[in-house]
Amino acid sequence: MSNLSERCMRILNLLLQENGYTSLQKLADKTGVSRRSIYYDICSLNEWLDLHYLQDLEVVRGKGILIPGEDKEKILAALEEKEQGDYYVFLPSERVDVIICYLIHSRQPVYIEQLTELLQVSRNTIFGDIKVAVQKLREYELDLEYRPRTGYEVTGDPVRARALFFLYYSSLRPLIDSGALQLENQEEIQEYYERLEKIRESLHVDYVEGVLSALAALLPLMHHPKGESSLSFPGLRREEICASQEYRLAGEYFPELAEDEVIYLTLHLLGSRLTITTEEIFEEKSDKSVFGITKALVTEFEKIACVTFEDRETLERALFIHIKASLYRYQYGIQIGNPMSDDVVREYPNLFEITKNVSKYLEQMIGLPIPDSEVAYLALHFGAFLKTSSSAGRRLRILIVCVNGVSTGNMLRREVAKLLPEADIIGVVPAINAVHVQDTCDLVISTVRVQSIIPVIVVNPILTDDDRSYILHHRLIASSHNRQILESLFSVMKKYTDESRYKELRQDLLNCLSGAGHTAADLPLFGEKPGLAQILRPSLITFCETTPAWIDAVYLAGGPLVDSGCISGKYLDTIVSQTTYYGAYMFITNEIMLAHAKPENGANYLGLSLGIFRNPIPFTGGRKARLIFVLAAEDNERHFRILNQLLTIAQSETLLSGIIDAPDAVAVMDLLRGIEE
Repeated sequence: MSNLSERCMRILNLLLQENGYTSLQKLADKTGVSRRSIYYDICSLNEWLDLHYLQDLEVVRGKGILIPGEDKEKILAALEEKEQGDYYVFLPSERVDVIICYLIHSRQPVYIEQLTELLQVSRNTIFGDIKVAVQKLREYELDLEYRPRTGYEVTGDPVRARALFFLYYSSLRPLIDSGALQLENQEEIQEYYERLEKIRESLHVDYVEGVLSALAALLPLMHHPKGESSLSFPGLRREEICASQEYRLAGEYFPELAEDEVIYLTLHLLGSRLTITTEEIFEEKSDKSVFGITKALVTEFEKIACVTFEDRETLERALFIHIKASLYRYQYGIQIGNPMSDDVVREYPNLFEITKNVSKYLEQMIGLPIPDSEVAYLALHFGAFLKTSSSAGRRLRILIVCVNGVSTGNMLRREVAKLLPEADIIGVVPAINAVHVQDTCDLVISTVRVQSIIPVIVVNPILTDDDRSYILHHRLIASSHNRQILESLFSVMKKYTDESRYKELRQDLLNCLSGAGHTAADLPLFGEKPGLAQILRPSLITFCETTPAWIDAVYLAGGPLVDSGCISGKYLDTIVSQTTYYGAYMFITNEIMLAHAKPENGANYLGLSLGIFRNPIPFTGGRKARLIFVLAAEDNERHFRILNQLLTIAQSETLLSGIIDAPDAVAVMDLLRGIEE
C-alpha cells in the first residue's frame, strides 16, 4: 500500500469500488466525518495523484466523484508499485498531533525548519498548525514557549505533557509502524521496548495494545528530563507501589532511572494491565471499596439505560479488573490513549453517551475526571454484556480472534451474534492461541490476519457497516442468512397473497435477496434507532390538571400504550409493584420519572408515552414528578437514542419548563423535534 493516510486510502478504495458517481455525503457517512473533512481528504488524494502523474479527482456538482475505468487501472497499478519515493500526505489533524508529540519527545527545543522538513509543508502551514497545537496544550494546562535562536519547547507539568504524548501517540502508531513518521533514536527505543517485553514476560500479563511501544518511545525523555522539573505524585501510597512486582522489575531492568521515574514507569505498568488473576484480586481486602464502586457503576448503568444484565456477576468482575488497574492512571493523570475511541463514538454513539452519563457517577465517587478514551473502554465492557436475541437451529460455528483486549473481543462477539443469530459463536481467543482452529469451527472472524486452512474474515475491532456487509456477503454466510430473512418476509407477505402464488412470491423474494445491489444497509438489522420525535405521537401524550396518587399517575401516563397494544396491563402493574417495593428509583431527575419494566413483563414492541402533570405528583422518598415517561423496550439497546434525548431534556431547564407549560401535544412534539440530531 502507498503512504496515504488511512482515511484517504479508505475513500480511494470506496471510489474504486463504485461504477458510477459517489456523492460526498455518502463518503462522509461511510467514513464518519464531515463533508468538509472529505474535501480536505480529496485535496490530499489529488496531491498524491499528481505525484504519480495521474488524473485529479473532480467533484461534479450534484453528482459527486467518478473515476473512469482506465484511471482505476492506473491508480491500482500505482498502489501496487510501493515506490520508496512516495511520501505520506498528512491530514491537518495528523500534523497537529505529530507536532505535539515531536515537541514533547524532543530532548532539545525544535525549530520551524525541523517541522517543515518532517511534515513536508510550508512555514505558513506550520504556523497555522502551531496555533491549533497551542489550544490543545492549554487544555492540559501546558504552554508552548518560543525563544529566538533556540526554538519551540513545551513547558508545564511533565506528567501532563507525557499524558498528552500517550494520547496522541496511539493515533500516530500506524504512521510510525509504516515508516511514514519516524521519531529520533529508533535503535534506542527498540532496545527499551525489548526490556519492557521482558518485564511483561516476567509478570505473565498483557497490556493495553500500544502501551509498551509508547513507553519505549518516552523512555529517552525519562532518562533526560527537560529543565529542572521533577515528577510529582501527590497522595502517592509509596509503600504499596514499592511493594509491587512491577516496581521491582522496573528497577531491575532500568537501573539507570531516577527513583521518581521508576515510580512513574511502575504506575504505567500497574495501570495498563489487561490480564490479572481475578482470584488473587478478590482476596485483597483493600479492593472491597473498588468492588463497591464497580457494583454501583453497573447499577447506575442499568438504571439509566433501562436494561438488566443477565450475567451481571461476570460483568462486575470484568469491570472490577479494569477499574482496579485504571485507578492508578486516574489518580496520577497517566494517559494510555485509546486508538478505538473514535470508532466507538462513531459506531455506538448512543451506548457511548449513556456510558458517559454513567461515568459522571464514577467521577463523583472517586473525585477524578474520566476522559473520553476511558469512557470508550467502559462502553465496550457494558456493550459486550447487553443481551442479544437468540435463534434456534445454529449450525455455522464461528471463532472470534481479537488482539485488543477482552472487552473488545466480547463486544465483537456480541455484534457478530446480533448480526448472525443463526450462527454458533464458539468463543473469543487471542491471535496467539488461534491454532488448529479447523478442529473447532467453520469460520474465523478476526481483527488480525491469522494462518488457517478454513476461511478467515478480517474486520476492524469496532465493526463498521462495510465490515458487516463483508461478513453478510461471505459465501458461508450469505445463503443461510438470506434464507432466514426470506422466511421472515414470506411469513408476513403470504397473508396478503393468494395461496396459488406462494411459489412465485418465494422465488421473487429469493431473487431480490440474492441480487447484486443488496447491501448490509438494506437489511432490517441496520435500521436507524428511532428518536423521541419518531416514537412519541400526540395521541400518546396525556395532560393532567389535577394531583392524583402516584399509582394512578403511572397508569394515566402509560394508558395510551396499553390502548395501542404496545404493552399489556401487566407491564404497568410491574412498574407499580417495583416502585412500591424499591422506592422511586426510576427518576432520572427530581421532576422526571422514566417508568419501565423488563420486555418479558408485557412489552410487545418499542414504544413511549408521556404524562404531563401541571401539579407535581409526590412519590416516596420526597420525589415529585412533573413528567412521567413510560418506556416499553423490546430489547437491550434499540431505545438508547431515546434515552440520550431524554437526558438532554433532563439537563435543560428551558426544555423541561417548555414541555410542562406546553398548551397541547402538538407544541410538545415541536419541542421534541428541536432536539433531534
